[in-house]
Amino acid sequence: MTSMPTGKSPRIKASVLLVLCATATAFCALAFANNVVAIAQWWSAFLAAGGDSSSVAAKMPGFIPWLTWSAVDYSAVTTFIPLLGFLCMTLALGSIVAGRRIRAEDFPFFRGSDQLNVALGLFGTLWGIIVIGYFRLDTVTMADLMQCLHTALFSTLTAVVWVFLIDRPLVRPYFARLLERSGLAETDEGDLAAAVERLVERLGAASDAFDRRQAEFEAAFERRQAAYEQKFEQRQTAYERDFDARQKEYVEFFRRRIDELERRAEGAEAKLKKVAEAVLG
Repeated sequence: MTSMPTGKSPRIKASVLLVLCATATAFCALAFANNVVAIAQWWSAFLAAGGDSSSVAAKMPGFIPWLTWSAVDYSAVTTFIPLLGFLCMTLALGSIVAGRRIRAEDFPFFRGSDQLNVALGLFGTLWGIIVIGYFRLDTVTMADLMQCLHTALFSTLTAVVWVFLIDRPLVRPYFARLLERSGLAETDEGDLAAAVERLVERLGAASDAFDRRQAEFEAAFERRQAAYEQKFEQRQTAYERDFDARQKEYVEFFRRRIDELERRAEGAEAKLKKVAEAVLG
């Protein structure tokens, strides 16, 4: 397993980025928490009013008034996606600074993170549409519909922008280069060697299993052959015994029949002799 020489410059860049990403993570965590509180306050007031939007404020400030601008949807997807992304980036940079070897695949995120973000955006869209059904129809205003539309569209917009404009084209390539320059990228050589070793072990195990099954088959075949030969000999002996018995019966039968025919012939000859003597006398 080979790796590039580890330099100080990539580690320094990773340290600086770690501070920046940790700060962004903390900020996104505050925005997400404020968004959740704002959603809880709005739903509490909305349910208490029985779905009458006229007595409920269109937007709740949460517990941090200066972050009210970030609570643009009531699914919290808009603030959760950046929080998850910056948290993964912070953890990945921490691994680089600590000198831990990491696979470059899906770095600095995890497998399926982009699909998860797109799914969260779709969830926000569906939730924004579902919320409309909880309003009293006689009190629904255009502002209420726009509020639900914000929930539906901002969550999807955040997911699309994060995945297709930030994650894939910018973050992953830069972090992959930073990981390689730090000399901490796991190569495929070790995996290939391990895979070949596992393949050889499996082939050896398969060969042993084949030899064992072949030996078992040969032993079973020999047992069946011995049993068949024994049964064949028994049946042959029985057939020979039956044949001898029937042959003796046939011999006795024909002997009795010949004796009977000879007696009849002698009797007929004696009668002819008497007739001849009578004629001549």
